[in-house]
Amino acid sequence: MTRSDFSLAIFVNSQQIPVENLTKKDMRHCLIPILIAFACASCGEDPKLVEKHEKQKAEVTRLKGELALIEEKLKNMPADVSEDLEKAKKQSEEQAATAAGLEKEIAALEARKRSLQAEFDAYRAKYQVK
Repeated sequence: MTRSDFSLAIFVNSQQIPVENLTKKDMRHCLIPILIAFACASCGEDPKLVEKHEKQKAEVTRLKGELALIEEKLKNMPADVSEDLEKAKKQSEEQAATAAGLEKEIAALEARKRSLQAEFDAYRAKYQVK
């Protein structure tokens, strides 16, 4: 059988009209009976489809519950502290640099103290109090 062996036709006003020759007006007249035919055909509930629909409902309910839990966890998450962490790192670096400078200053002052102590000891040895 070829495609030309099958010809679709619709009866409009008791006249058989091929589908290819339908006008918009003819299509409007055919629309209501076609919709009624589809509605009647879909009225019967297939048990497999009902079971599938129930499974899908259960799955949707489960997924909504999971989504609600995830949203609740997101609401309870602590605020983003990356900016505070960055500020703390910068402050730590500045304090480390300050500490290193102070350590150098302490080392210089201790060296000066030793040299002054040596000068004082030499002065005391030279001018002993009697």
